[in-house]
Amino acid sequence: MKAKAWIFLILANLFWAGNLIFGKAVTTDFPPIWASFLRWAIASVVLIPMAQLLEKPNWLKIWRNNWGLILFLSIVGVMFYTLLTYTALQHTSSTNGSLINSLTPAVMILLSLLFLKDKISVLQGVGLILSFLGVLTVLSKGHLLGVFSTHYNLGDGILLIAVFLWAIYSIISKKAQQLPPITFVAFTAFIDVICMFPLLFIQPLQTVHITAIGITGVIYLGLFPSIGSFLFWNQGIKILGPGKASITMNLMPVFTAILSVLTGQVLLVSQIVGGVIVIVGMLLSANIFAGSGKSVTKRVAKRYAGIQGKEQPSSH
Repeated sequence: MKAKAWIFLILANLFWAGNLIFGKAVTTDFPPIWASFLRWAIASVVLIPMAQLLEKPNWLKIWRNNWGLILFLSIVGVMFYTLLTYTALQHTSSTNGSLINSLTPAVMILLSLLFLKDKISVLQGVGLILSFLGVLTVLSKGHLLGVFSTHYNLGDGILLIAVFLWAIYSIISKKAQQLPPITFVAFTAFIDVICMFPLLFIQPLQTVHITAIGITGVIYLGLFPSIGSFLFWNQGIKILGPGKASITMNLMPVFTAILSVLTGQVLLVSQIVGGVIVIVGMLLSANIFAGSGKSVTKRVAKRYAGIQGKEQPSSH
């Protein structure tokens, strides 16, 4: 079960890497509001009938019982996160976007420790540090100190806000684990479309600037990051928890480098080395959770709490 969860999370990040590549291209043809609206409109058209066919949900009952949670996650993790990401990509590069997104695991683990009372083992921490060093190796082309001399701009600041929103979404979405997964994503996508529609008039669409690449990019965004990534990510969180799942986000810059090669860029040795470091760090952390033993912090917490014969949950 956990092995399947790690596969889901890896695929989610692969599709999100494509989101940075295609998103950069799409925002040259479509304003950010339109890019976000069209992305989730396409996703809604696919997800709603898919949910009805496979899960046969009682839409009204689910909404009545969970409307507050669904609305919050739709606005924070879908509407604002997507809109901020595409706005940022108009001012910064996909590489800078990958670097800032690599901060997500640290933010999620920090928030999980503060609000979910999650526990972190020593080896999980080592794996997280290794993965982050691998990310820096990929993005700095082997010159780690070069990260401190990187030029940051308005887009980087916007992406940093988006990282915090995504961390909040991932933590709170744990509370939606009782909902059918496809139905849940369909709800959030549809609500985003409704909320974004009035905003379309703020950034009028210039049809003269639309190209075949832009249209292809929007279709990709609507299918893979919107449907594939969200379904895989939510399932991974349901099984592993947000803190553990966040480790795989360090793979996104590696996938971004690979996709860049496929679009004609040269793959550097530093990117290969950094990718290996990222994967080793992720597997190290994954191996800890796959084992039957308890983390160091769990054992200490159990000893001092006086709990006998019962395992403490890692998240709520």
